[in-house]
Amino acid sequence: MTSQSVSESPGVGRPRSERARLAVLEAAADLLVEGGLSAATIEAVAARAGVSKVTIYRWWPTRGAVAIDAYFHRYRSTSVVVDTGDVAADLLAQIRLLEEAFRGRAGELMAELIGRTQADASLAEDFAAGWLQPRRTATADLLRAAVARGEIRPDVDLPTLLDQLFAPIYWRLLMQHGPLDEAFAAALVDNLLGGVGPR
Repeated sequence: MTSQSVSESPGVGRPRSERARLAVLEAAADLLVEGGLSAATIEAVAARAGVSKVTIYRWWPTRGAVAIDAYFHRYRSTSVVVDTGDVAADLLAQIRLLEEAFRGRAGELMAELIGRTQADASLAEDFAAGWLQPRRTATADLLRAAVARGEIRPDVDLPTLLDQLFAPIYWRLLMQHGPLDEAFAAALVDNLLGGVGPR
């Protein structure tokens, strides 16, 4: 696909722009999977997507921002948050989705991204805005609903609870001292809710 075929195709307005944006996300995600963050350069993404670098910078200010959005685009199913009215079941379903993905290529890429954020402040900001915050916001809404139903005490600090929920997953991903499996997911949710349930 050429740059002209994507960014200069007939018609004007949002449909053309959306096609180009999605082409960039797919291209960047493919490059990440194939070669990691170092492979997903702006030049490589532009060539793979058939767009100009100017087109990419129209939506994303940095290469890191493209990579984070592409990662989320490819693995967005891991961020599914469904409120069925049973907070234990809902959290367990969410954790299992994330753990299942992290046992494969998504986990390898996540570990690389986290490592790179330690020395790249811009990438760290993109990572927080594009990956961490959306997940935390959606899960916080679920926890607030659980508080309203009386499943979680109203005095519980929700930001800390979110850290307690997700941090062990990333810890095992990075340290590899234990498996990311269903037994771990169940124990994590059970232990967490056991300390914040109604007295």
